[in-house]
Amino acid sequence: MSLRVASTVHVNENAIVGKLEDLIRDNQTMLEIHNLYAKMMEPYVPFGSDLGNMEITPEYVKYDTPYAHYDYIGEVYGPNIPIVQDGIVVGWFSIPGKKKEPTGRQLQFQKPKASAYWDKAMLAEKREEFCKEVERILARRARELYG
Repeated sequence: MSLRVASTVHVNENAIVGKLEDLIRDNQTMLEIHNLYAKMMEPYVPFGSDLGNMEITPEYVKYDTPYAHYDYIGEVYGPNIPIVQDGIVVGWFSIPGKKKEPTGRQLQFQKPKASAYWDKAMLAEKREEFCKEVERILARRARELYG
């Protein structure tokens, strides 16, 4: 003898979509996601990401250094004048007020995974891990906010 049970489940898709939209507008949720994003990008950021040069908000992750744009593009901009100590080049400076232009030379980064377009480099290597962690954050925040 067998028993067959049929049931119908009605889902209010608009309510679900609305809650998801609210969740991704939630400042705490987005701050957690952006903190995760910054942490996962750190090995790919050429100049490091200590809190002194980074701003993380619910809206964005910002690297706030005078050279962040140049590192992100990955191209040497000039003119650059060498700083020489004891016959060794120890750094570079540019003429104040003179516009920098791309030179066509690629920057050479010291960190092993450092890369121009570091956000894209991180996602190319760790997209699946990042997405799983975002899903985990969204699920936890949904439980906290909606029960």
